[in-house]
Amino acid sequence: MASVAVLFFARVLPIEELKALVEDRLMSYERFRQRILPSRLPRARPRWHEGDDFALDHHLFRSTLSPQGSATDLETLIRKLLSEPMSEDQPLWQLHLVEEVDGGSALVVKIHQSVVDGTSASRIILGLGSTKEGDDSGITSQGLEGRFRAEEVVEAASQSGATVRSLCRLIAQRSDTDSSLMGKPTNQRQVAWSQDFPLIRLRSFATRLETSETELLLAAVTACLRQELIRLDLLPEATILRAVVPCNLRGPEDDPLGSRFGLAVLPLPVGRTTVRSRIRKLRQDMDDLGSDPGSFAAFQDTGDPGFRMSHVEDQIARQIAKKTTLLLSLAPLPTEPLYFCGQKLEHWLYWPAQAGLQKLCLGISATSDQLRLGVIVDTGSAADPHRIAQAFDQALAELAAASGETT
Repeated sequence: MASVAVLFFARVLPIEELKALVEDRLMSYERFRQRILPSRLPRARPRWHEGDDFALDHHLFRSTLSPQGSATDLETLIRKLLSEPMSEDQPLWQLHLVEEVDGGSALVVKIHQSVVDGTSASRIILGLGSTKEGDDSGITSQGLEGRFRAEEVVEAASQSGATVRSLCRLIAQRSDTDSSLMGKPTNQRQVAWSQDFPLIRLRSFATRLETSETELLLAAVTACLRQELIRLDLLPEATILRAVVPCNLRGPEDDPLGSRFGLAVLPLPVGRTTVRSRIRKLRQDMDDLGSDPGSFAAFQDTGDPGFRMSHVEDQIARQIAKKTTLLLSLAPLPTEPLYFCGQKLEHWLYWPAQAGLQKLCLGISATSDQLRLGVIVDTGSAADPHRIAQAFDQALAELAAASGETT
C-alpha cells in the first residue's frame, strides 16, 4: 500500500542540493518525520511518534547503474522497490536517486498510504519542484474529478449508513469476466512504460474529435487492453472489464496529509472496435458517474492524518478489488515546466497505492508537454507490461488517424 513515482532528468541531480530540497519542502510536513507505534491497549488505534533519532540518510539513498546500464536495469530496480515492504522502525517513505540513467538520473519516490493517500502523494511529489522563476507551479487534475463536485461526494459519503449502502451496492454488482488478469496477486511485480507523447498533439486530437483529453486517454487505455485480451485468447466483445479510478476529493486549501479520496468504478468498453464508439461509451458512463455522487466509494479520515480503514471501508475496498480488473490512475498535470535542483523534469511515472487484490495497475502521468503510460503487472498475471505499453503507443497512433491528423 505505497504510492510510487519515478522522475527522470537529463542530468544527474546533485545529492547535496537534493538533500537541502527535501529538508526544505518535505520535512515541513511533520508526518514525514514520524513513525507508527502500536498502542499498548488492545484494539486501540496506533499513534504517530516523532523520535530523536530521525535521520535523512535513512530515507534518501543513492545508487548508480553501470555505464552500460539500460532501461531493463532501471526496471529491475523499480520492480524491487515496488515489491519490498518498508521498515516500520522508520517513517514510511523513501527516495532513491539513481544515477547513470541514459546519461542523466531518475528519482524514485515511495510513500506509504498511511502517510498520505495516493491522490495527494502525487501533488506532494510534484511540489518538490518549482518553475524556472522559482515559484511553485500550478497543478490541474486530468482525472474524473471534473465530472462531479467533490463536496457532493463527501456529503453523500458522510450521510448515515452511506458506507454500508456502498458495500451493498458493490456486492450486488456483477464481477468482471474471470481471466488471468484477475485473481490473488503474488506481490512480485514487473514494470514497463510507453514512449513520450506530446500533449499538444493530444489536445489537437481532442479538438478535432470534439471530446476531452481525459476521454481520449481512457479510449487509448481501452484499446491497448483490448489488444492484450486478444493476445490472451479472450473475446473482448464478451468481456466485462472495469477499472478502479482514484479521485481527488480535496480542495486547493485542504490539508494534503491524511486520507480524503474517492474510488470510482469505470467500465472500459473493450468490445468497441473504433475510436469514436469507445469515446461515446466512455462519455456516457462518466456522465452516469457524475450524476450520482453515491456511486463513489469515498474514504476520509480528517480527524487524524493517516489512513486507517474501518471494517466496512475495508470490505468496500476488498469488494472493489474482487469485482474489477485493474487500477487506473490519471496523475495531476503540472501547468508549467518543473525544475528540481535546477534540473528540468523531463518526464515522470506515477502509480498510487494499490488496494491489494488487483494484478494490473496503469498510471498516466504528464509533464507540461509530454505524457507517458506506466504499467505494473503482478508476476502471477499472464499480462505482459511491455506489450501493454507498446499497445498504448499504437492506440495513440489510432487517435491520430481518427482525428484526421496529417504529417
